[in-house]
Amino acid sequence: MAKEKKSVSEKYTTEKGTLTGFISLFEPSTKFNKEGVYQAHLLLSKDEGEKLASKIKEIRTQQFKQFGKGTKVAELTQCVPYTTVNEETGEEIEDAEGRYVLKSKASAFIKDGKITQRIPVLDAKLKPVTGIKVGEGTTAKLGVELVGYSVAGKTGVSVKLRLVQIINLVEYSGGATAESFGLTQEDGFDFEESDVEETTTTEDEVEDGESEEVDF
Repeated sequence: MAKEKKSVSEKYTTEKGTLTGFISLFEPSTKFNKEGVYQAHLLLSKDEGEKLASKIKEIRTQQFKQFGKGTKVAELTQCVPYTTVNEETGEEIEDAEGRYVLKSKASAFIKDGKITQRIPVLDAKLKPVTGIKVGEGTTAKLGVELVGYSVAGKTGVSVKLRLVQIINLVEYSGGATAESFGLTQEDGFDFEESDVEETTTTEDEVEDGESEEVDF
């Protein structure tokens, strides 16, 4: 009986970097995949980015030699030089620091509405973390697994997210904030929650024909 072929794989822990873009560590996104997907994109220094890109290419070569006969080598897209887009011209702008962006994902394997796989998230002291909203700008390290594949006529490497360590947290605000609009403190109205009188409305106080529901 022939032995089952196993993909070439290797675990890799990044240096400290900055999380950017859409971040999904606790609640997987089901927008494009009903099984749910965790995602973390990490900005890395030029040296670390080049080192990791080289490692991915090395695994891709090993995978091709062992299992990639008859396939084409897939383009490297998981760890590439970081660029932004000029909002006026639409042109890509190279990063001034020459940083790289690592793109990692993992499946939550949602079955019958239940999440069967979660990503461990740790704090700087290696204690498990739950219930926080991780936002862009958070300093973190990622534990990933670089897994070779040879399917659909291509040989490449998947970067699978396995673990996240939060070094310095920037919480996700979820909307407009004073900082995002450049507001600063001014002399004037100073709200104190204790100054607000608690009021309630009973059913008798709602006028006939008036609904308590409000359309926004």
